[in-house]
Amino acid sequence: MLPQHIRYYINFPHRIKQLPSLFHSLKTHPNTTPLKMSSNTTTTTTTPRYNGPPESEMTPAQRSIRSAILSSRPRTGLSGPFGPWLAVPSIAAPAQELGRACRYGTSLSFKESELVILLTGARTKSHAEFEIHRGEAIKSGWSEEVVESIPRDEAFSWEAVRDGLVPLLEGDEKMVALALFTAELLETSTVGEESYERTKEVMGGKDSVLVEIVSIVGYYTYVAYTLNVFNIQAPAGK
Repeated sequence: MLPQHIRYYINFPHRIKQLPSLFHSLKTHPNTTPLKMSSNTTTTTTTPRYNGPPESEMTPAQRSIRSAILSSRPRTGLSGPFGPWLAVPSIAAPAQELGRACRYGTSLSFKESELVILLTGARTKSHAEFEIHRGEAIKSGWSEEVVESIPRDEAFSWEAVRDGLVPLLEGDEKMVALALFTAELLETSTVGEESYERTKEVMGGKDSVLVEIVSIVGYYTYVAYTLNVFNIQAPAGK
């Protein structure tokens, strides 16, 4: 609980000029406990924090979306982020549609998409996302050696992708450009002019392809955050 004199300043924004003394009080007042970020950003338990609403408690809207998800995903069902998303139907419905578009509705090949997804899972420290898509990447034509060469977690950087992954892409100009564009976006939250123009040229000269890449990164970052926060694990066998 913040001391009363500090709460006074928060409740009256026009006192903003007195903020320096407020911050000093926060540091020195004996009854103020400093706020700290959790030192452990990944969970070690395999039990989900939240796996979505039980079927018996679902609203009609939730049941409708659940049925749509199950019909479009007969093999994997509600695995991954879909359980938690169902808690908010207005989020779950468009999220499902965006996922379908990013997965099946772009001009990228299955192999190209899987490379982008693996890089996203690696950067966001989403072990579940990475392991789920490891199998999909192998099916699309990537080797285990290539998958294992992707730097993960704290080791991820544009330079690490360039030095570890790119040499295994065997001079495939499109894959190299795709990997480096994605890595730069993931590390810096944007890309430079040279990277933009080179990737656009190599991928066919269309800005729309870059829209697709950015959309896949954005969507699977959202997926990764959902898996990480709610501690959703990869299905058995992945």
